[in-house]
Amino acid sequence: MIQSDYLIVGQGLAGTALAWTLIKRGYRVHILDRCEPITSSKIAAGLITPITGLRLVVSWRLDEFLPFATRFYRSVEQQTDTHFFELKPMLRLFSSEQEQEQYRARSQTHFPDLVSVPEPLADPETFEISRGGFEMIGGQLDVPLYLDASRRYFESRSWFQQAEIDPVNDLEFQATNVRLPRWNLQADKIIFCEGIRSQHNPWFRTIPFEGAKGEILTLKIPGLKERRVVHRGIWLAHRKEDLYRAGSTYHREQLDCEPTPAGREEICSRLSEFLKLPVEVIDHRAAVRPVIRGRLPIMGLHPEQPQIGFFNGFASKGSLQTPWMADHFSDILEGKVPLEKQLDLSRKLNF
Repeated sequence: MIQSDYLIVGQGLAGTALAWTLIKRGYRVHILDRCEPITSSKIAAGLITPITGLRLVVSWRLDEFLPFATRFYRSVEQQTDTHFFELKPMLRLFSSEQEQEQYRARSQTHFPDLVSVPEPLADPETFEISRGGFEMIGGQLDVPLYLDASRRYFESRSWFQQAEIDPVNDLEFQATNVRLPRWNLQADKIIFCEGIRSQHNPWFRTIPFEGAKGEILTLKIPGLKERRVVHRGIWLAHRKEDLYRAGSTYHREQLDCEPTPAGREEICSRLSEFLKLPVEVIDHRAAVRPVIRGRLPIMGLHPEQPQIGFFNGFASKGSLQTPWMADHFSDILEGKVPLEKQLDLSRKLNF
């Protein structure tokens, strides 16, 4: 059998960050993934937005997570000889007097060092900027490229294989390890990083998932020269040449990966409120984010079967949060630090 310290099930943002972290700590890791063509990680825009929402809230633990994520992605870029992460300016345009007032009330007290107001704010022939806005420095991860480069690196060392695990019938527990005879694998622990699929995993069936479907468009916009990510209700991000991506929707019904006419219309309608140029839809995709009630990621070992672990629930914050959280979870697995109560798997399981 192939012997490992950790089996990781799922090579999305969560599983990839955890794999890299454990490998860098010297552990033998084997990654298993279903290799689905569409997942929430594979269609993610990879945006790290410092200030978000109508209330202009600074992203949770931004000052801790963003520097860590930047160092993490730079390290993986060096390992894989690939470039997929950059810090870049982002433009937030106000859509209402309420947002203007929120900015006046909070900019000097909550985030004075995170924002600036360039002059001009943007090209008035291209964007509707009459209500004003501000600029901030965020990050953008090319998620498909990051995942693909990581997979190729893992494959080249025989640390990856395509497999669909049956979490009940495939797992055999020994005193100190878990075996997967069908796949000729054995490890000290198996960590599930399956995204929304974990809501169907019997080991985690009581975790309160609240999936949210998101749809994203790829657009051709000839003549648009803006390279900043632009936010106003939705986001618009440059891809290459005259191709851009825009999104995304956030719906709790019809939780599948099928794009909808309503989703396309919603994005195009919101985009037309601030972009004055015509657009052509080139591609339209949808996936379900793994949101867990409480809106925080969850991790830990199963209280009844500690050879099984869980690392999940990053929703739309995976690009920002998974590097630090993977490091934190690795510390927990090594017994170096206690698990924060708000992140503790056992608090989400009901027996």
